[in-house]
Amino acid sequence: MTSKIRKLSSLVGVTAAAAAISVLTTGTATAAPAWYNDPNSCTNVKTAAIATVEGRTVEVRYGTCGGAQYGWGRILGYAAADYIRLEVDTTGDRVADDRDYYLANARNYTRGYLSSARLRACFVRSPSGTCTNSNATAWW
Repeated sequence: MTSKIRKLSSLVGVTAAAAAISVLTTGTATAAPAWYNDPNSCTNVKTAAIATVEGRTVEVRYGTCGGAQYGWGRILGYAAADYIRLEVDTTGDRVADDRDYYLANARNYTRGYLSSARLRACFVRSPSGTCTNSNATAWW
């Protein structure tokens, strides 16, 4: 009889351990994607950095998008051929590791990037233009 009780208690212990592992592994969270396509749907939107460049207002905006915080570039007072560019620094050296841009006449804001990176926005005249201290916001 004692042998049966030991086997039963071992079985109960193994079953409880398996159930605990199952609970821990099925509740896994997924990371938010680095880019968010349309920050127009974000909430709690604020302006983090702003610059006036040749009569245009250039901004880094941020907000909650799909449960994560993203930042993006926006331009106001633009001409038809202007571009808005967002530069992304993922390593902390204030050098662009990634970027996004749009012809402002078609869309005056960029895609959003996770705000755990440093971001800056700028006005450029071509897709190959880059942000500098004279055409961009400060890094945020």
